[in-house]
Amino acid sequence: MGLRTVAGVGGGSDIEWNVGVGLPEGLNAYISYAPHPDGSKNANKGVSGATDNGLVNDQGWDIVLTHNALVDGLNVFTGYSEIGQTADVSDRESWTIGATYAVGGATIGYQHSKDKNVGAGTYYENDAYAISFSVNDNLAISYGVQESDKVSLAGTTTTTLDGDSLQISYTVGGASIKVADSSVDNQNYVAGTNREGRIVALTLAF
Repeated sequence: MGLRTVAGVGGGSDIEWNVGVGLPEGLNAYISYAPHPDGSKNANKGVSGATDNGLVNDQGWDIVLTHNALVDGLNVFTGYSEIGQTADVSDRESWTIGATYAVGGATIGYQHSKDKNVGAGTYYENDAYAISFSVNDNLAISYGVQESDKVSLAGTTTTTLDGDSLQISYTVGGASIKVADSSVDNQNYVAGTNREGRIVALTLAF
């Protein structure tokens, strides 16, 4: 699909803290820190590096807050990330907010996110929607939609990537069959590049 969404330093090698003690009931804080986000050490003893879209990363940090005690079945979350860049551009900033709500066998969710200063003077702004429903102990159905805008910081160009996927899972005994029907418009943010795909998977447990 080529979708660009937020990851922060928690998507690579980092130090993480989960803070729950001393906070109000249902509230949790997750903190991450990395001296060089996306840094790696090559196995062939080559030169290591920390790069992201051609920009060398400095240190970075994330903070994520979640709360699951506001309303029964509701989980809300928000997060912010900042990664310094040693190239002559502003720091990379990402943030997100969202919620899921479960009632009976259904769960619905929504998330909005933005990733700013991702090389070449661009940012990505995303909206994601999803619903899942457990029909019974054997059958589950889910549907999700992603809308992502790639925008130049000058505000002159915008390309919108749209993707959706319908998935069905059925399990009986040790057998499980899963079907996914997915499509994307403007794949990799290239206008007119549209794709469709279907997957059928059968698994057996002995």
